[in-house]
Amino acid sequence: MITFDSVSSAEMEAMCTPMHRILSPGPITTTCKPTGALYLGSMAAMHDRDLLHEHHITHLVQVLEVPWLPQEDEAAAVFSYHRIDLEDRTSATLRPHLAAACDFIQAALGRGENVLVHCQQGVSRSASIVIAYLIRQHAMSYDSAFALVKTRRACIHPNSGFVAALRDWEAACTLRSPILVPTPKVASRYMRDRFTHEPQEIRVSKSASG
Repeated sequence: MITFDSVSSAEMEAMCTPMHRILSPGPITTTCKPTGALYLGSMAAMHDRDLLHEHHITHLVQVLEVPWLPQEDEAAAVFSYHRIDLEDRTSATLRPHLAAACDFIQAALGRGENVLVHCQQGVSRSASIVIAYLIRQHAMSYDSAFALVKTRRACIHPNSGFVAALRDWEAACTLRSPILVPTPKVASRYMRDRFTHEPQEIRVSKSASG
């Protein structure tokens, strides 16, 4: 968990923003299906149902260690959940959770549905899951994935234990799927279509803030 006395003004502003869009929806073409958008945020975003509906978010990846936050029966009828019980500690074991989380995200995005990955602050745990997804699904290095997510949500700061797990994950993904690395031309077009957009700050909806 990041402390307020250790952040820049840009990071503080990002922390006060419930969520940011990391991946835009994929383009609709004659040769491929549209894909959903991927968002990263905090518990504030999860609690703002109007905000979630406004951005057509139907799937939530919750990376939390809060037994007092049950999955509500009413909400479960609207949202699909993937819950990861994980503390933001350097000793916490992140790696066993990555494959299932990435599978959940990819299945939803592949159907054109939007996903929010959140933890308490949207800084360490949820950012690590999004970085892991980019490493596996988009053949990115840890450094490239971190840099991309950092440009979208300036306050991200995976703890050192998570960074070590993600670098191990990067090595494992590279060994398993070396052929997934796109050619420069394909990569350039794909990066333009999905990754090249202005960072989008998504504020609390008026009804929630009033």
